[in-house]
Amino acid sequence: MKLLILLSIFAGFGLKASTPAISAGLQEKSKTEKKYIAVYFCGSDWCAVCHKYKKETLETPAIDSLLQNDFIYYTADFPQRAKLAKEVVESNEFLAEKLNKGGIFPLLVITDSDFDIKHIFKRGAISNEEMIGILNKLKETCNK
Repeated sequence: MKLLILLSIFAGFGLKASTPAISAGLQEKSKTEKKYIAVYFCGSDWCAVCHKYKKETLETPAIDSLLQNDFIYYTADFPQRAKLAKEVVESNEFLAEKLNKGGIFPLLVITDSDFDIKHIFKRGAISNEEMIGILNKLKETCNK
């Protein structure tokens, strides 16, 4: 009972749960390198659409180069059969709560170092060429 009271008092003061280590590392790297964070939400061992999106969009040379070189790129994987390390699961769940509350797969979200969303890419919503243009604009915006 005392614990419940203490928790409600802390909640009243607006104390937030701490950021998992991997997510905190993304934030720090984003600040240090002055790059936005790109989080790709997928289900690697169950989502066929995720595999198709990755192959036909994210792994195309121009998009892959932008994501790997001009953003802090992270895959938030939600497998059904494979087991992930506890810290990876915690970080992925934290990122999903902040950036993908609808649980959409596949989804690519671009954020700043505070995890404020700058752009969301849903599969099939735009062409790869349009995506390249948006990523280039985001890259330029972040570096100012």
